[in-house]
Amino acid sequence: MIKRGTGRAERPPDVSVAILIEDPALADHVAAMLVDQADIRIDDLDADVVITDALPDARGRHPVILIADQADVIATLRDGAAGVLPTSATAEQVRAAVVAVAQGLSVLPREAIADEIGASEDDTRVASASPLTPRELEVLNLMAAGASNKVIARNLDISIHTAKFHVASILAKLDATGRTDAVAQAARLGLLML
Repeated sequence: MIKRGTGRAERPPDVSVAILIEDPALADHVAAMLVDQADIRIDDLDADVVITDALPDARGRHPVILIADQADVIATLRDGAAGVLPTSATAEQVRAAVVAVAQGLSVLPREAIADEIGASEDDTRVASASPLTPRELEVLNLMAAGASNKVIARNLDISIHTAKFHVASILAKLDATGRTDAVAQAARLGLLML
């Protein structure tokens, strides 16, 4: 985050995490992943986010991330969880989930979303590989909002020719017949939430 007018980067505030995991090995593993994160601190008494492996016991006033395999994502969200992670999540995934949930967002594994919307195994593999570059994802989000190439160029501070190039690249990578089809394909692959 850049504070306007100063040009200096502002460091986001630390997020405190309570680890309420019954499985001692999993609890140690999650704690070890978070202990080296500069913007995360483990604090069981004053937590912003709770990580647990047993959702019904952990609900309360703090957002909860359930870390478990084979979780019913929709039921877990209905039961009050703000996020779901598999036990195989990496340190960066856990950190990103904690930060996102602390900011009021929900976090779900891409594979779980694909299962819920009925995407095939091939679709999940494509989504996991993220065929689009970060810039193409920005362009895709603007396309989903109905932006023309001119508007995309203006919003991203690029030339209209570069915007056209990115749109063409997105269409090719998603094997889409047009802009609308690209947005639909991206949503089905979990690259875009509508």
